Order: sequence, then structure tokens, then C-alpha cells
Amino acid sequence: MGICQGNNKNHIKLQNSDEKGMVDGNAMIYFLQKAKRSICQINLEKGFGSGFFCKIPYNEDNNHLIPVLITCNHVLSKYLIKKNSINIILDGQTKIISLKQRKIWTDEKIDFTCIEIKEKQDKINSFFNLDDNVFTNDNYLNQNVIVYGINKNGRKLAFSNGKIKNIKDCNFAYTCNTYSGCSGGCIVNQYNNCVIGIHLGEIETGKENAVNIGIFIRDVIKYIREHKNGSLSNVN
Repeated sequence: MGICQGNNKNHIKLQNSDEKGMVDGNAMIYFLQKAKRSICQINLEKGFGSGFFCKIPYNEDNNHLIPVLITCNHVLSKYLIKKNSINIILDGQTKIISLKQRKIWTDEKIDFTCIEIKEKQDKINSFFNLDDNVFTNDNYLNQNVIVYGINKNGRKLAFSNGKIKNIKDCNFAYTCNTYSGCSGGCIVNQYNNCVIGIHLGEIETGKENAVNIGIFIRDVIKYIREHKNGSLSNVN
């Protein structure tokens, strides 16, 4: 069973684009509607960050998917989430996500935080799919990608497209333009709109322009499989 379980007719089909690369508008509209219900603003005491909902394979067979909220560790660290709940805005509505008796994974070095979601209790019903090639190491160099997150201008859903230019271990660099509030947003394969990574932010490169850095979602999944119970599962 593939991890990317979306309906293929609703994916952006680049092979069906014209000679100038124009993309199927109906597919883009469908995906943006899905993105509005799957990407959230995470409210912090000072500022905000982005997060997104997806279902990740919990075991080696990839046949047991668990719903989660994913963001960066520098958006939600172990200190910030030692509370009873977090406040998010999803599709224009404020929601409270309880942290009681949830599996929570977070790692400062990898820079991610992942929170187990209870769909009915949290009233979350839209999740991104993961790319079928998410566990491979060499399929994404020069791949066209899109970063989705919350823009600082009006705190609205925004996206930026670019290309992966470099891959090193669990991180990769790409040419998308973003703002600080986009940290924790999702990076999708432009070919099929399935998640391949988490947007971490910009880094300075000396005399060159700043570049954007992300982490592959496969490394988050690997971490979760190695720490199945979650590092903060007893928050109460």
C-alpha cells in the first residue's frame, strides 16, 4: 500500500501542463482548499508559527497510520508544550488542542515537534498525504517543491514554489521565498502535492542570499518509530 493515498485526479499533473509549464487550475484549486483545512497557525505568547496535519506510518509495514500535528521544535519546544493545551487557528477558526494523554515527540537537533491528534475530539478531518518516495534518499534533488505556511502579512495561508538545490543528511535547501511565520509549514512535491518535509526557515550564507532549509519527513518518522511512546506522553 502506498503512503500517498490521495485521489490522483486531484493532484497537479505536471505531465499534462502545456509547453510553457502552466498547471491544471482545477487541481490547484482543489489542493488549496485542502491546504486551508490542513495547515494551521500556532499561536505563541510572542508571535506565531505554522503547523500541518498529516497521517504518518507508525510501523515498518506502513499500514498503521496515525494522525498528527507537525511543526518545528523552535515553534513548539518541550518547554512550550508542557501545558494542558495549545491554541491554533485552522481555516479561520480558533481551536484548542488538548495535550492530555497524548503522544508527543520533539527533538531540538532535528528541529521538529509532532503531536498525536484525536480526530473526533479535536475535530480535525483533513490531512495531507505523504509522498510515496518519502523513504528514499536521492529522488528529490532538483525536484520542484512548494512550501505552504502562514504568511506574516495578515496571517493568511500562503505558498511559494521553488526547486531543491542541495541535500545533506536529513536536511535539504530549496529556492522558495518564505517569512519567519512559515516555520513549521509543509513542503510538498509539486508533482503530486504530497508531503516530503517540514519547512525550518531561512539561513544566512555570507555574501550570498539567504536560502531556505527543510527537514525530510522520513527522518521524523524514523525518530517516532524509535521512540514509539513519545518523549512527553505523560503530560496531564
